[in-house]
Amino acid sequence: MASTTIRLATGDGFAVDDLRVVERARSWTRPEAGAGYRLVFVRRGLFGLRVPGWSGLVDPLVAYLRRPEDEQRIAHRPGAEDTCTVLTLDGELAAELGADRMPRGPLRTDPPIDLAQRAVLAGARRGDDGFGLAERVVWLVRQVSRLDEREAGGGKPSHRRLAESAREALATDPAWPSFTALAGELGVSRAHLSRVFRAEVGESLTRYRARLRVRAVLDRIEDGETNLARLAAELGFADHAHLTRTVRAELGRPPARLRALLG
Repeated sequence: MASTTIRLATGDGFAVDDLRVVERARSWTRPEAGAGYRLVFVRRGLFGLRVPGWSGLVDPLVAYLRRPEDEQRIAHRPGAEDTCTVLTLDGELAAELGADRMPRGPLRTDPPIDLAQRAVLAGARRGDDGFGLAERVVWLVRQVSRLDEREAGGGKPSHRRLAESAREALATDPAWPSFTALAGELGVSRAHLSRVFRAEVGESLTRYRARLRVRAVLDRIEDGETNLARLAAELGFADHAHLTRTVRAELGRPPARLRALLG
């Protein structure tokens, strides 16, 4: 496994890291514990996670907290890069912000929270003023600590596996040409896939794919992509205008303003 953790910034009670992992084989890591409370935002990729009381897949639509006493195991997909923003908090700050009371397992983040964690990462990379960075970290952690725990799932094991396969397919390529093609790839009917996915994940496949595509747009903007027409084609939008409308509807601002924020 090739794993790189870059410490981008430190402040009073917190640190900001950029974590990137490329795994050569699909296998679970050995149990490992960490120092401090680690709030992890998945920016790209999808991987298996096991922590006390929870096991499943995490993707770019979630964040999860790892407590100091928790041992975790992770299974990455071979050859695929997984990238995460990691905020490490000391016990005092975690208690102040309510992070120490967050549930185990992933919490579904909304577009403003995802944009905020990317803005924290971009600010840390730029070496922004420590006062402002600390305020953004505090706001972000506080917002995540107020999220409700996901209640979807709990169905048959076969249904969970089907939903996870669909999530993996869309996380790998959110530009699937059609719903029919995805159902065919997974070997089930469209009606069965739609019903099971909504029951297991808590939202429709269409909504899940749309949110993944917006996350992918942000990821590519962070990487320096400037050709929005090309980006729209690669991510399955009808055209440049469709991409811009979708991003504005999710985040309240067009890609050009996001480039200035995340660049």
